[in-house]
Amino acid sequence: MNGGDNQPDTPSPRSRGEGRGEGRSRRGLTAALLLILSVSMIATVSPAEIARRWEMFTRSVAGGTIAPGEGSGFWFDPAYAPFLEAVRARTPRDATIVVIAPPYPDVYTYEAAYQLAPRRVVPPDRESEATFVAAYRYQYRDVLNPDVIRIPNGALFRRR
Repeated sequence: MNGGDNQPDTPSPRSRGEGRGEGRSRRGLTAALLLILSVSMIATVSPAEIARRWEMFTRSVAGGTIAPGEGSGFWFDPAYAPFLEAVRARTPRDATIVVIAPPYPDVYTYEAAYQLAPRRVVPPDRESEATFVAAYRYQYRDVLNPDVIRIPNGALFRRR
C-alpha cells in the first residue's frame, strides 16, 4: 500500500521495463520495417515510377491535387482517365450515360461509375435509358453533327 491513501502499490514504468530503451526499440523496429518496405519497392518498381510517386506524395502533403490519371487508379489504361474526365466535364450531373469500353478487365465499368458519379452509368443493353453515349477509343471523323462531341480518346454522343 502507498502511505495512507489505501491504493495498492503500482510498479513504476521503469520496473515494468517501459523505460527509455523500449521507445528506442520501437523506433528501431519502425525504421527497420520502413527500410524493408523501401528495399522491396525498389526491387519491383522502376526508378522513374519511384520518382513519380515521390513527387505525387510531396505534392499531396503540400496540399496540391492529383489529377485522376496521375494516380494509380488507372493502372490498367492511363488514357482512360482523360476520356472519363472529358465525359464528366461535358455532361450534366443528372445525366444517364452508356460508356462503351472494353469489357475486360471490368475495372473500366467500375472506374466509369466512380469517376462519373453522381451521373448514372448504365450498360450498353440499356442504351434506351441514356441521354449520352460515351465511346472510348472511338475513331472520330470530322462529323458535322452537333450531337457528336470529340473528346480525348473517344467521342460523346448526345441522344435525343
